[in-house]
Amino acid sequence: MVTVHMEIRPAAATDHEAIRDVAEASLDASYSHAVDDDTREQALKAWYDPDTVADRLDDDATAFIVAIEDGSVVGVVQGEVIEGPDLVGRIDWLHVDPKRRGEGVGSSLLSRIEQRLREQSVDVIEGRVLAANTAGGDFYVSHSFSETTERTVEIGGREFTERRYRKRYDGEEPTLSSFETDAEQLYIATDERERGSAGPFYPAYTDTDRNDRYGYVCGPCNSTDVGMDPMGRLECSDCGNARKPTRWDAAYL
Repeated sequence: MVTVHMEIRPAAATDHEAIRDVAEASLDASYSHAVDDDTREQALKAWYDPDTVADRLDDDATAFIVAIEDGSVVGVVQGEVIEGPDLVGRIDWLHVDPKRRGEGVGSSLLSRIEQRLREQSVDVIEGRVLAANTAGGDFYVSHSFSETTERTVEIGGREFTERRYRKRYDGEEPTLSSFETDAEQLYIATDERERGSAGPFYPAYTDTDRNDRYGYVCGPCNSTDVGMDPMGRLECSDCGNARKPTRWDAAYL
């Protein structure tokens, strides 16, 4: 591996054009064989327009970091903290200029965002990668993340498998929480939460092996009356909590 001398620093609003360029090249290299041009472009617009970048920079729960070499952005990583029974630091995107892959840029960015998220006392850090991006999954595994679960996501009218990679710091294995309704016993996977506007949603299963998915439980009000539309958006009918767009969700807003 080539040793790279670079600056790793928090992103600034003035970086938005360079960040978008790196993200576009990275998405093209990783997903052009699987995700169509229009869908990738929609994701870029949703995540990397100047206003969105500025909002994320102002969000205390978000970490937004760039790698700079010779005055140019060569990589970017974004993550956020999701509260619940345990604190999860979720890495939303990690992009490296395809011409600079294999030089340690991604490893440096991952190390820095892990540090930033751990400063907020997270119990676990999670990354998500489409199964079609085998190099992305291998990257997380090579940095001591373990593949845990997978889900089906719809992108541009097509279904894809998204894999979840996790690294725990509290030394404890994730457990299921028991949850009783009037009709049956459920098991809540607190380690698979989805971020909502008012608080997290938790997947609910009818078995401890997580094979039979019941639906979701709304964290703020404990309601099981949570609806999901064909695009995978969640909303609680009781309190109005709604899932915020994450990663590929932005591609079909």
